[in-house]
Amino acid sequence: MKSTKPYLVRAIFDWCLDEGFTPYILVSLSDQVKVPRGHDKNNEIILNISSTSVTKLVIDDLVSFSSRFAGIHEDILIPIDSIKSIYAQENGEGLFFDRICITGKKAKKTKKNIEQKIKKPHLKIVK
Repeated sequence: MKSTKPYLVRAIFDWCLDEGFTPYILVSLSDQVKVPRGHDKNNEIILNISSTSVTKLVIDDLVSFSSRFAGIHEDILIPIDSIKSIYAQENGEGLFFDRICITGKKAKKTKKNIEQKIKKPHLKIVK
């Protein structure tokens, strides 16, 4: 069975264009991802995929397009599983893919995540 992720990415992309927003994708870098190095941070890169920024955009099991980085023409290739999110730059709305969407398995909860969820009460008794 084919993954639903390319359809979801395409749907948010189309929604962004319909609303006049700028679609951005957050990509986790790996050996299979072909993007210009030096523009990444923390092994991730955020790319503007609006029709004014890219040409020849194809969203399927592989996202591919052409764009310019620092004036140099680059062909970009991104496996769909490397996309962590697609969202509108103007308001941050979109889809943020959890590990469960990619592998079908739940991501492990860390002690730090659990501690962040538990907050001390901030109310005081006033007499």
